[in-house]
Amino acid sequence: MLHDHMDICSQMKRVGERIVLVGAFPPPIHGMAAVNAIVRDALFLAGAKPLVINLAARNLERSLAARLGRLPVAVCGILAFVFARRLRGETLYMSVSGGTGQVYEAMFVLLGRMRGMRLFLHHHSFAYLDRRNPLTAWLTRIAGGEAVHITQSSRMAARLTTLYGVQHAIAVSNAAIFMPDSIPPSAARRHVRTLGFISNIAEEKGVFEFLDLLAAAKEKGLPLAGKLAGPFQDSATERQVHRRLETLTNVEYAGAKYGAEKDVFFDEIDVLVFPTLYANETEGIVNHEAMSRSLPVIAYGRGAIPEIVGPDCGKVIDPARPFVPEALTQLEDWLADPAAFEAASKRARERFAETYAHSLVQWQALLADLSGVAGGISNEEAP
Repeated sequence: MLHDHMDICSQMKRVGERIVLVGAFPPPIHGMAAVNAIVRDALFLAGAKPLVINLAARNLERSLAARLGRLPVAVCGILAFVFARRLRGETLYMSVSGGTGQVYEAMFVLLGRMRGMRLFLHHHSFAYLDRRNPLTAWLTRIAGGEAVHITQSSRMAARLTTLYGVQHAIAVSNAAIFMPDSIPPSAARRHVRTLGFISNIAEEKGVFEFLDLLAAAKEKGLPLAGKLAGPFQDSATERQVHRRLETLTNVEYAGAKYGAEKDVFFDEIDVLVFPTLYANETEGIVNHEAMSRSLPVIAYGRGAIPEIVGPDCGKVIDPARPFVPEALTQLEDWLADPAAFEAASKRARERFAETYAHSLVQWQALLADLSGVAGGISNEEAP
């Protein structure tokens, strides 16, 4: 990693930085933290020396105690920003939380505006885009009309504009952010045998819907196996999942997978199942990772997922409907018609390539603008 983790309060001694990055950085690893780390590392490679204010929680737990435990971290972060010097007219890049974290994020935005800083707010949640949220309205109002709002899809950008009157919103898919160099080679799948689930394992990510699907497949005698991968969000979920696995002989828990091990996991499955119930869900980076490897996706249609997965390369299920019956029907159709499954596999890779190419230009322009290189995104650009 290009930037060692640093105690937040000690950062108050650092001065003269052009860019301030505010948000959660790994560990622990989750979508927002991973994007922040990529932005940070890309700016270092571009020669920038950002001040990084890390607001990460200690773990993935979402209990009230865990949320309150972030308060001292936020206070130290705000103090680090207050005492940093020579930031007038410079740049603030901040990830935006899906809930009450926006309270202290609004403090950073207010301080940034008081210093006349250029504001870039990166949105990673659909929770406040499904319906108007007064807290988000307050945050966007403080940010002002010149702030640049970064979203993950055109629909997200449109919702920000409609609900909150945002004037400058750009869409940069995580497909380009997480895979900035090239699309890995991949052959089309010809048969559906193994279903995969990979995520931070939690009820809200749909792990029990995945297990229910494999249980239904087993009951019907379908020749399908399941592979489950990822870290558990908490010990209670871990115990529940392992109890279910004792009776599901067609499902294997493969552990947390990163780097080359993650590549092997995708090589060993034929379909990604992503029945997310998460209110903040946007794209689900694993959907892009799967489709880039010619894997069709069966997912709940939360957030921007319907913009990524189409009927030609998978199945998007209305979140208001039960997941298992429709997913099972799609799998039975593919089992009965291998040619249709192979076509969906080929189309998955093609759709990923289209999303990737469209967003890569915006991603490169965003980095150029953040690092002060000519040719970046102007405040007049919109999706």
